[in-house]
Amino acid sequence: MDDKRDIIAAWVAREILPHERAVHAWLSRRWRNVVDPDDVLQEAYCRISSLARIDHIDNPIGYFRRTVHTVVADALNRAGIINFTSMTEIEWLNVKDSEPLADRVLEADQELARVHTLLAQLSDTGRRAIELRRVEGVSQREAAERLGVSEDVIRNHLVRGVKKILQAMADQDATMDCAERERAKG
Repeated sequence: MDDKRDIIAAWVAREILPHERAVHAWLSRRWRNVVDPDDVLQEAYCRISSLARIDHIDNPIGYFRRTVHTVVADALNRAGIINFTSMTEIEWLNVKDSEPLADRVLEADQELARVHTLLAQLSDTGRRAIELRRVEGVSQREAAERLGVSEDVIRNHLVRGVKKILQAMADQDATMDCAERERAKG
C-alpha cells in the first residue's frame, strides 16, 4: 500500500507540481473571489492522492486541470452559486455532468462485490451484525434485539468482522500489487 502511495506522490511531484503556479493563476483570474485557489488545489491533490492507480492517465496536466475544474464546480454547487458569465464553446464542453464517471461507478461496483464476497466468509452472526450496523445503519441495541444476542456480542462481531474484512482486502491488494510488479518486470 505504501509503495502505491509513493508512486503516486512521485508522479504528482514530477508531473503536476511544475504546473501548480499556472493553475493557481488561472483559478485566481477565472474565479476571483468566488473560491480560494489554495483550498481548491489542496482538494485536487487530495482527490488525486486517493486514486487507486494512475497508469490510466495519459495527460497528467490535463487530468489535474480537469480535477481542479471539478473541485471548483463542486464548491460552486455546494455554495448554491450559479455563474452565468459568458462561456466559450470549449468551456461548454467542460460542463460537469451530475452523474458519476463510468470508471468510478465500475470501481465502486467491483469494491462492493469484493466486500460482499468477504462478508459471505464470516459467520452468520458476524455478517448480519455488520450488515445491520454498517449497511442498514441500525443502532447497536436494535441489531442485538434483531439477532437475539447482547450488545457486547454485536460489538465483538462487528470489530472482529470488520478487522477480518480489512485484512483480507489488504492481503488481496498486496497480492495484486506483487502480480503487477512481476508483469512490469517481465
